[in-house]
Amino acid sequence: MQQADRSASFFYPETLVHLLRHRATYQPDGRAFTYLRDGEIDELHTTYSELDQQARAIGAWLEAMGLEGERALLIYPAGMEFVAAFFGCLYAGVTAVPINPPRRNAKISRVEAIVDDAEARVALTTEEVLDRMHGVIVESTKLKQLTWQATDVVGAGMAEDWKMPDVTADTLAFLQYTSGSTGTPKGVMLTQNNLMHNSALINLVFEHTRSGTGVFWLPNYHDMGLIGGILQPLYVGRPNVLMSPMAFLQKPFRWLKAITNYRGTTSGGPNFAYELCIEKITEEQMQELDLSCWQVAFNGAEPVRAETIDAFTEKFAACGFRREAFFPCYGMAEATLMVSGGYVPSLPVVRSYEIQALSEDRAVRSEEHSRRLVGSGENLPDQEIVIADPETFCARPNRVVGEIWVRGPSIAKGYLKRPKESAETFGARLADTGEGPYLRTGDLGFLDDGELFVTGRLKDLIILRGKNYYPQDIEHTAAHSHPGLVVDACAAFATEEDGQQQLVIVQEVGRTRHPDTAAITAAIRAAVAREHELVVAKIILIRTRSIPKTSSGKIQRRACRELYESDQLNVVGTWCAGEPLPAVEEPARVDSPPTVTSEASNGSPDSAAARPMVADEDASRNGSERPTGTTREVVERVVREIGKDRVGDLDLDTNIVELGLDSLERFDIVNRLETLYGGRFPESTIAEMETCAEVIAAVDKYLVAAVAKVETPRPDDFDVPSDYYNFAEVPEYLKLKQTEQLLGATGIPNPYFSVHEQVTSDVTIIDGEEYVNYCSYNYLAMSGDPVVTKAAQDALDQYGTSASASRLVSGEKKIHRELEQAIGELLDVPAVITFAGGHATNETTIGHLFGAQDLIVYDELAHNSIVQGAILSGARRRPFRHNDYHALDAILRECRHEYRRVLVAIEGVYSMDGDFADIPEFVKVKKRHKCFLMVDEAHSMGVMGKRGFGMREYYGVDSADVDIWMGTLSKSFGSFGGYVGGREELVDYLKYTAPGFVFAAALPPSCAAAALTALRLIQQQPERVAKLAANAELFLRLARERGLNTGTSGGTPIIPIILGNSLLSLQLSYALKQRRINVQPILYPAVEENASRLRFFLTSKHTEEQIRMAVDAVAEELTALDPGMVADGLAKQREAQRVSSGSVD
Repeated sequence: MQQADRSASFFYPETLVHLLRHRATYQPDGRAFTYLRDGEIDELHTTYSELDQQARAIGAWLEAMGLEGERALLIYPAGMEFVAAFFGCLYAGVTAVPINPPRRNAKISRVEAIVDDAEARVALTTEEVLDRMHGVIVESTKLKQLTWQATDVVGAGMAEDWKMPDVTADTLAFLQYTSGSTGTPKGVMLTQNNLMHNSALINLVFEHTRSGTGVFWLPNYHDMGLIGGILQPLYVGRPNVLMSPMAFLQKPFRWLKAITNYRGTTSGGPNFAYELCIEKITEEQMQELDLSCWQVAFNGAEPVRAETIDAFTEKFAACGFRREAFFPCYGMAEATLMVSGGYVPSLPVVRSYEIQALSEDRAVRSEEHSRRLVGSGENLPDQEIVIADPETFCARPNRVVGEIWVRGPSIAKGYLKRPKESAETFGARLADTGEGPYLRTGDLGFLDDGELFVTGRLKDLIILRGKNYYPQDIEHTAAHSHPGLVVDACAAFATEEDGQQQLVIVQEVGRTRHPDTAAITAAIRAAVAREHELVVAKIILIRTRSIPKTSSGKIQRRACRELYESDQLNVVGTWCAGEPLPAVEEPARVDSPPTVTSEASNGSPDSAAARPMVADEDASRNGSERPTGTTREVVERVVREIGKDRVGDLDLDTNIVELGLDSLERFDIVNRLETLYGGRFPESTIAEMETCAEVIAAVDKYLVAAVAKVETPRPDDFDVPSDYYNFAEVPEYLKLKQTEQLLGATGIPNPYFSVHEQVTSDVTIIDGEEYVNYCSYNYLAMSGDPVVTKAAQDALDQYGTSASASRLVSGEKKIHRELEQAIGELLDVPAVITFAGGHATNETTIGHLFGAQDLIVYDELAHNSIVQGAILSGARRRPFRHNDYHALDAILRECRHEYRRVLVAIEGVYSMDGDFADIPEFVKVKKRHKCFLMVDEAHSMGVMGKRGFGMREYYGVDSADVDIWMGTLSKSFGSFGGYVGGREELVDYLKYTAPGFVFAAALPPSCAAAALTALRLIQQQPERVAKLAANAELFLRLARERGLNTGTSGGTPIIPIILGNSLLSLQLSYALKQRRINVQPILYPAVEENASRLRFFLTSKHTEEQIRMAVDAVAEELTALDPGMVADGLAKQREAQRVSSGSVD
């Protein structure tokens, strides 16, 4: 049987790329995913078309970087950013390598090992994770060599540059790194065909239909979370509800509540997830659950226990859960995901087998002296399971235990760059028949009338809470934790206690009469907790040379475990989790009026400072009283309640795991604190809370901060850290200086804050040298125009140099009213108000008109002044994809009913990309949802329309259809300030109440006069607007003919040359300056790295000679710096011309 012959047994698109493109084409508005940001009600919906556009944008960036065929690390927290990045890689023919983001203090040796093994060239992540990992990246030679990109800042506009890669069924889609040894991680190579075939299998055995819904909390980087939770619903074409694993682990009720709320039909996880629900969900919470919709409750990734199935069914039967919903299954990363499963709906297969017979590799059904085993289903179509003797490689018959072997199209191609191990694992053949190749799973099991039963592991892999650990990693950590231990004389294994798998470590001690067993066991616990985030259940210290070893010196773990279970080890000392530790007196509760203060270790105040807290019966969400006492007392009390007698002397700097509390108990602590205080920790913070001191600081910052405060006495040892009052030590300033140093390291002079010595228009003078200038923003050459200058001088003579104060308190000048009246006539609106500054205009208008009950929706490329105004308002903020009124409409359809006033804020012309908004379409959306519409015309007034009257003239829209017309006076009007035009009621309200008008000095009269005169000149001299448009059209045409990437620009005097590399942008700007052309680079983080560019601002005074000279210079210097970029651009240009001419079939 050849695997290649079987891939066509199911009908499906050839690759995941084709699949998502199909969904985006034929189900564009269909909901692909709903992500619960808080694990409860805060929804983020994503449609197929939105996911496709995000993937195309990221794919285009990867293609622009020349990464097709390369490998990319995906380092993401839970969320939709991972999904977009994963498909972005597939869209670029880049192999995705998903890994879990390392914690702040964790060693990064595993990440570095994966970088080496995968030969990754780029790391994709979010801006938040990138900021958090900055210090780690800088300190790691391997990580510094990668190109790092935050994909949540990749502009949607790049999607238009995407090209379909040469991706086929045999293309390597992603590498699934097994939870193996940190020193030797193995990358399982999964092709597009593997993923498509396994998706078809899952769809078949789960009996999925489009009318169902999945609910998943499993990690994105885990095969079950990625293939089951992301790829499977895409394959079926139905929505899936996702939440963070942390949200589930912290409060398991959220999982079942989401199934209830969204009528989930498919959901599941490892066995421990069901155990958590049994243990943690209360009777009161069960009253809110309706699980009658749940059809497939899959259980896999670790041994499935019959007792769990019984207990879960018994507990949640009252909530409508049916036992036949349970779907035990078996799978592994090397087989993509699923290997075997049963039927829906049918009762799980549970049978009893003699314990003694199982120890002899025989499966004998019996009810006495037996072990209950749960079946994992049967052979699936297109796949074959055989049980083989692991020594002789001969097939074993029914009810005989052996190694589970599998073959079929879902089996991976092997381990990356490991031909020997790949041949051993993926190339097995039956010795008696020669059939193969088979995957050796390393699991032991047997077939009983077609049903697969898994009995254990052939290898010494440890599985705890659904996660795999290699014992040699734990042994290495333990043996090197204390100088009194013998290296290479340690055995780590798992045993079952009370139905739970627990970690046991057996370790030899050195030759000494009285070893300090307490110090040694404490060191082992701390090291294992620190390195692996594992709780050791039992530590057995034994005499030197007494641990079982082979003749070659290898540890015999199975023999060691048997000696442990039969109490035959030569024991020197033991430690067990839960043993009594030295008692510490419980901190006293503080009498009313209570306050909360924070203390870090050694009695020094922490960065959160002392914060008070008042008990309030209405303070928390469950209506109970707030805890009393200091934050430290409350945290210690909670830790002791959960850890019980495992917690002795509580050192605030000790890792909580070292106290014997596992990761799930850490989530219990978090959940208890959130319940007590009635708040929520940010998810990224929870992962960093490892010590009690860090928990205390987080409680102060995120939970106590919202509580009413009362004065507290000043501590005697209180001292303010210097970076709180010395700006030279402020971290933000130090980061700026670091960036400047990096800039200086390039050897290129700082391009910013050039000193100009005359009026800046088409030319300027810098350091006595004349330059052709492309960064003046002086579109119509009004600044420096003699008529405009004369008007300003006359106003200076008449009114003086300043307005001195606000117009409300000191009166206004005639020139102010004249200017506002003229702008109103230009806009065709009843009233206008002017402000002293364009940025301030947006900040004060938006920040003042809207509040906490409102929503502000703005273009993702909106100017900073719009975003800052929205932040100032306190309203809920949501960006939408650039210039995408469909995306805006979808947002408003989803949530308009939840808010009082809604502002839609867009720009007429966008200064970064040089494109413009479709105002009529946005007006339609605004009217449909009864919102306010604001159009920022900073770069469109004086530019757009035949006479330069802006977007109203360009589109011929009714001025009343836009509620807030905003513009600046500094560009086309050659002056200073900003304005807002609209209804009389709007302007009247702003004049009497807007802080930026009432409490700020008015526009200087000379500036008002200059702006008024420029406005009149625009009306009198439309040829300036026409000349500007002609110049812009010429520059754009020439640039494109030379193969330069001008993005989406067109129809405006702003033309970017997008380079996608900050250093290259800096170098090109400097090279042009040597040729007397002044143009500024726009670098990361002002834009995402892949969008770094030069930006050319044309004016009406530029000559054809200046424009041709500039474009030629750009093309020549860019060719010298990066020959391939211009060549690629020319090739694209020729292809576009060929397509437009109709020469393509």
